[in-house]
Amino acid sequence: MAKQKISLEVNKKTYQMTIDSDKEEIYRLAERQVNANIAKLKTAFGDSCDIKDCLAITALQLSINNISLMRQNELDSDDMAALDKLSQMMDKHLNRITPRKKSTNNKLSINK
Repeated sequence: MAKQKISLEVNKKTYQMTIDSDKEEIYRLAERQVNANIAKLKTAFGDSCDIKDCLAITALQLSINNISLMRQNELDSDDMAALDKLSQMMDKHLNRITPRKKSTNNKLSINK
């Protein structure tokens, strides 16, 4: 996989990184998300919010979101496992049913 060097800026400080080229968009979105959250906290709390506090709160919020998504995916995996088990049980049941023999006589007889 191709690597590339990028510069990310968080709170007006630049960080150099070497990343996989196909992940640049993710890094850029994360940069914007962190900066937007810092700006939101600074607006909400004004000068009483030190940058270290803003970064700590941002890290906590992003970690909480990440853990919530991981747990949601675990539940989805459990649901998929249950559905797979049900599907296997249905297949097993349907395979036990013998198909009905088709009648070779398709004539309808009416008693008069």
